[in-house]
Amino acid sequence: MPMRAQNLTLLDSIKNVNANVMTLEANVHNHTKKTDRTIEKDGDFYYSFSDKFSAVFKNDSYMIVNGNHIKVDIGIFHGSFRMWNGPIRSLTRAFLYALQGRCEDLAEENNFTLQTESDEHFHTVYFTTKKKLLIGIGLKQAIFRYDRESLLLKEIVLIDYKDSIDTFTLENEKYNTEIEDSIFDI
Repeated sequence: MPMRAQNLTLLDSIKNVNANVMTLEANVHNHTKKTDRTIEKDGDFYYSFSDKFSAVFKNDSYMIVNGNHIKVDIGIFHGSFRMWNGPIRSLTRAFLYALQGRCEDLAEENNFTLQTESDEHFHTVYFTTKKKLLIGIGLKQAIFRYDRESLLLKEIVLIDYKDSIDTFTLENEKYNTEIEDSIFDI
C-alpha cells in the first residue's frame, strides 16, 4: 500500500530536521520486557554523525558502534568484532537511521512496511517486517517516536521474533556539542 502524501511530507520533515544533528549527548533509559522478566537500566548515550554511537549503562553493559565495528556486552552479544549482515547489523542500522530520521531508508533496506501516527506528544513511525520467522533472531517490528514539535528522536522500541521488547528513551538531550571521540573507541 503506497504511503499517503501527508505521511511522506512528515517523513521528509523528520529526515530534514535530523540531518542537522551532528552530535547528541543524552541520558538513556532502557526498559526490556521478556516473557519471563523485566529489566530496567539507565546510562549515557552519545551519537556522532554519521556512523558512531555509544550506549553505556550503569550496570556495566554497553554497545559501542564505530563504522562497521562494534564492541558490545548486552544480552547474548559479547565482544568486539566487525559487523557484516545479520541481526546485530540490523540493530545498529535501526539506531543510526532513527537518529538520522532515515525512516524510508530503513524500511526499504529491511523490506519493512511503514506506517505513521501522530498524537499530541509524538509522531510515531512503525516498521513491521514482511518476512516470516526463520531462525527466531532479528527485528520483527521497530517503532520510532519523534517529538511532535521539534521532530527530534525521543524513543526507539525494538521487538524481536521472540516478542522481547526493548525500549530506549532519550532524556536531557544536548545537540551539536563537542563529544570526545574516544567514547567511540572499540
